[in-house]
Amino acid sequence: MSPPIAKEVMITEVHCAYEGWSIQRLDHFLKRYGLAQVPVIASDHQLVGSVGSTDIHQLTHLDETYRAQMINDNFRRSTGHDMDNLDELSQWTRRASVYCTVHQIMNSDVPALDELTSIDKVRRTLKTEQLDVIWLTRNGLLSGQIKAHQLL
Repeated sequence: MSPPIAKEVMITEVHCAYEGWSIQRLDHFLKRYGLAQVPVIASDHQLVGSVGSTDIHQLTHLDETYRAQMINDNFRRSTGHDMDNLDELSQWTRRASVYCTVHQIMNSDVPALDELTSIDKVRRTLKTEQLDVIWLTRNGLLSGQIKAHQLL
């Protein structure tokens, strides 16, 4: 008999954020579902990061110069040009949560393992990394999660 693997106990219904969402949309999503942190996926469901309420808090408390730079970066990505009107940029900066995306504030270092990983390795990873949850992938695509309390 082979040792149990993560796929056998993982939860497959995982709330996740899309990297192109606005920060405002992410904030509403986290509050609606009572979540502190979620995995971030690209349009092809590739797991690309994680993001949470602390990342939103950090954005809102960044110096205005940094928020303006983030908005200009996003504007440049969308249009191919810098935002030249400084008054308009200043106005947009006050509403950074509308104009910045999840991709700009997410952590790309994401706690993830392949879904075929042994349960023993999942336990060790949760313990050594001091995690409450680990996300599981199949060929880089998000497939599920295991929370630490599941393995107790």
